[in-house]
Amino acid sequence: MRVISGDYMEEDMKRFGFGFMRLPRKGFDIDYEKTNQMVDKFIESGANFFDTGYDYLGGESEIAIRESVVKRYPRDEILISDKMPVYSMSKGDDPEEIFKTQLERCGVDYFDYYLVHDPEDRYYGGLCNELDIFNLLSKYKNEGKIRRLGLSLHDSPKVLDKILTEHPEMEFVLLQVNYKDWFNPSLETDKLYDVAKDHGIPVFVMGPLKGGSLARVNKDVSKLFKEYENSANGNNDFKSPSDWAFSFVFNLDNVDMVLSGISNIDEMERDIEFIQSFKKLNGLELRVINKARELSRYDSPINCSTCDYCVGHCPIDMPISKYFDLYNLDKNSFELESDVYDTYKRISENSPKASQCIGCGNCEDFCPQHLKISDEMKKVSALFD
Repeated sequence: MRVISGDYMEEDMKRFGFGFMRLPRKGFDIDYEKTNQMVDKFIESGANFFDTGYDYLGGESEIAIRESVVKRYPRDEILISDKMPVYSMSKGDDPEEIFKTQLERCGVDYFDYYLVHDPEDRYYGGLCNELDIFNLLSKYKNEGKIRRLGLSLHDSPKVLDKILTEHPEMEFVLLQVNYKDWFNPSLETDKLYDVAKDHGIPVFVMGPLKGGSLARVNKDVSKLFKEYENSANGNNDFKSPSDWAFSFVFNLDNVDMVLSGISNIDEMERDIEFIQSFKKLNGLELRVINKARELSRYDSPINCSTCDYCVGHCPIDMPISKYFDLYNLDKNSFELESDVYDTYKRISENSPKASQCIGCGNCEDFCPQHLKISDEMKKVSALFD
């Protein structure tokens, strides 16, 4: 069932969602002046889908939805999406209380879209049953507190097929999809997409830029893109690596929504400009993206998507994803604007150094990429410390 659809231009903006994960900051607080500007620009473009989560920004994300969106625009003109955080819950948690808190934080009486957040196999067979998550959310849907019910997942196609088979009430699925992860044997993104399609439900996309890494490509990929753009058959609509990444997910026929965690007004304007001019990819453009995938295969020695699910569970507040990003930058031939060593030194002046990782493993339970974070942090320490 396609609940949001469209092929070109204005309708494509309805397939573009603003993820409240990486909002601009003023010191330690959300910069609401800049956030409001981003929301206004987003609404002006014709888009209206806002996504948040219980743990995003330590709960501040849901509050920001209330302050910057719900209080400033008519409720029936905006779409709000939230999630039940099963990946971070325990047996002692009360899902009804969590849902009530989310409604209050967001300042709404109902959610347009609501997801079971990452019920990977160990949670699906355990915590979800013990807390009766799926039945509770179905009850809320029948009561009108949820308009559309779905799930997000970082797990195997087999697990996704099992959940969708046992819960046909699911109306959409949120998956990590981008051109670099497509055909990745460890993530099986293409197969996950096919499972959703086989069940007849649309895919919502998270991570189209893979945590921003596809906006900053290596020299070989950059050369590939520029050669196409400068060729006689070039399409002038492509102005940046981000455009190529967005074009891949928007081109997929079973994608109804593409979420992007936008952090500043420049990113917002750039993304809107491209999406408003998006056209279906031709055969040559698809071959360019396939080649870019090959050329970027080894760009991320540490396959971090910068979701930061791990950070909130680190007892010493290690800036994990920032350190992994710097490590990946150093190990590849990116065109850098600043020296990674100076950046590491600046960050580690106010945060623990990589060498101070205590190896507790708390963070690893919450990593969607299933990274052995403590082992990877040793590599970072060997490079920078």
